[in-house]
Amino acid sequence: MTAPVQLTDVRKVYGTGPGAVTALDGVSYGFAEGSFTAVMGPSGSGKSTLLHCAAGLDSPSAGEVHLAGTALRGLGETALTELRRQHVSFVFQAFNLMPALTVRQNVVLPLTLAGQRPDKAWVNEVIQRVGLAERTGHRPGELSGGQQQRVAIARALAGRAAITFADEPTGALDTQTAGDVLALLRELDQTVVMVTHDPVAASYADTVVFLVDGRIVSRMPAPTASSVAAELAQLSRLKVSR
Repeated sequence: MTAPVQLTDVRKVYGTGPGAVTALDGVSYGFAEGSFTAVMGPSGSGKSTLLHCAAGLDSPSAGEVHLAGTALRGLGETALTELRRQHVSFVFQAFNLMPALTVRQNVVLPLTLAGQRPDKAWVNEVIQRVGLAERTGHRPGELSGGQQQRVAIARALAGRAAITFADEPTGALDTQTAGDVLALLRELDQTVVMVTHDPVAASYADTVVFLVDGRIVSRMPAPTASSVAAELAQLSRLKVSR
């Protein structure tokens, strides 16, 4: 059975000629159904590029990506958008909130656009879990950066998508809220792919995949914050010594 997110020999090269930069160099990996995977590595290792290619937001230079059982190669933008709308949610560093809408309206917006009826009980629970129960009527301009990030996370979780891609989802959050959000991600019956630089955040994942120079160099099941930090330190020394 094909994994919900499957990369096969994926390469991504930016530019041409002597100035070309290889961001991904033959990555093959399947993110299993219901798994929570953290993607880590030194700066410039290709983490965000992997996430963007896996989510169909960027096209690989070579190789194949399957998302929710569908091969992405050759799909037009309309088909890609529909595929993501049906199966995928995102949490990115840019919050992309609608300034004229309230917290609750922002959280249910993807469902509204898709013509789906929100599950009110679940929406209320998600908003509660990210610590925004007292802020549902506020607009983004009335919230701090951390609170806006919580809205973005609640929006991603409200639709119960089969797959969630998250790029540094807890970077703007305090320690307590970050822990609550990561615990919620762990509990969800969905496939989560999270890029992070934080060993504590990575310790909530089932598995950590480590990238160096666009290649997967190791993976760590059942990670702890200390074991992840040690691996990152070793990989950084390797990168510097090359």
